[in-house]
Amino acid sequence: MADRVNASWYRMATEYGLFDEEREFLLGLNCTHPEHEEHEEDGWAWVRVRLLDGWDLVASEVVQLRSGFAALFTTRFVPEFTAVSLDGRMMMNTTVWGNGTVSTIAIRP
Repeated sequence: MADRVNASWYRMATEYGLFDEEREFLLGLNCTHPEHEEHEEDGWAWVRVRLLDGWDLVASEVVQLRSGFAALFTTRFVPEFTAVSLDGRMMMNTTVWGNGTVSTIAIRP
């Protein structure tokens, strides 16, 4: 699954203009630490990132990219995240559905 999700995400990101010249974009992350949730304000942040060679958004199993919804029905890592181009003209969302499938949508004006 990881290879298919990564390949589809990259194809769409390239085709619809997510990356700038340096392959940078904004990634929406929940930065709230689970042990301190009750004491912190909303931990959501847009973080400027660069896609490096050897990237892997799915198999990396980065906690901030993990679907909270999918954790209700599986222990395997399932990604769920949103990305926006630096110019704000394009947004992509990778999400998991109730049947366990993962899809990515791109929104452009």
